[in-house]
Amino acid sequence: MQRVANLLLKRFARDTRGAVLVEFALVLPVLLLLYTGGCSLSDMIACKRKVTVATRSLTDLVSRTMSPAIIYNAPQNASAKSYLSASAVVLSPYKLNNAVEQISLLRVCDATHAYVVWTQAQTQNVDGSTVTATTSSHTAGTLPVNETQSSNSVISIPSDMITSTMVPTSPDGTNVCGNLAPGDSNKTQVGTAGGWLFMGKITYSFTPTLGFTSLTTTQLTDTIYMLPRLY
Repeated sequence: MQRVANLLLKRFARDTRGAVLVEFALVLPVLLLLYTGGCSLSDMIACKRKVTVATRSLTDLVSRTMSPAIIYNAPQNASAKSYLSASAVVLSPYKLNNAVEQISLLRVCDATHAYVVWTQAQTQNVDGSTVTATTSSHTAGTLPVNETQSSNSVISIPSDMITSTMVPTSPDGTNVCGNLAPGDSNKTQVGTAGGWLFMGKITYSFTPTLGFTSLTTTQLTDTIYMLPRLY
């Protein structure tokens, strides 16, 4: 009896039938995770590319067709609604209601800062048919009204965007970014001189289609600066 049992155990140890099936069952969850994770990651990369293209389209359209001088003199009348909506369409086939589009007009006050002359932001429903104004991440100043401006209207900008001719000088030698009160002959007030920049920004809340992957909702953002074509 013991001999028969030993023979059966040896035979069982040598039998490899079904081993591949067992190994595949062990590896399958890992393969599924790699596949779904790869699909979600590639989808997020494609969405990020869409955000970049849409941001560039927005900034390019506004910089070609809107005059900074006209906006500066009457910022309350300026509207880029059609351009913001057009840039949102570029995001298709991704859901448009996950995106916020923003455009701002900046006036350089030193090599790394600018004054926010005007800003506008919006979102929309899933197919873009209904647009809703939303709060911009920038705080626009109140120029050309002759009053003291808020320091919140001065923001940081990339230094590699600025040339020396874009930076205004104040007769008294002070940094124009800090001259918030109305100026006189010895002081240049912030926002009243300096080069212009349009800044476009789009933020998209990306959620993977396959929700059980390790990727969660991610904020995809791109910001592009351009010089205006009109003055």
